[in-house]
Amino acid sequence: MKKLFPQVFVFKTNINQEEDILKITFRMDEEERIKRWTIDRSDCDNVLRIESHNLQPDEIIELVNQAGYQCEELV
Repeated sequence: MKKLFPQVFVFKTNINQEEDILKITFRMDEEERIKRWTIDRSDCDNVLRIESHNLQPDEIIELVNQAGYQCEELV
């Protein structure tokens, strides 16, 4: 049996404060297709990294936008 590995998506965001992360945590944790996520605030692009099964980049962008933040896929 083949093991499915999650897709990894990387985004530039304006999520840069601890309160921003707290605000978006609920939305990220609520989405069951997101297996793991991190935000690198030490990076100039405040990189959001998401490991997911069956979630598309535009859905992630919409999720972040609904929380009031900007999000752009890095390719």
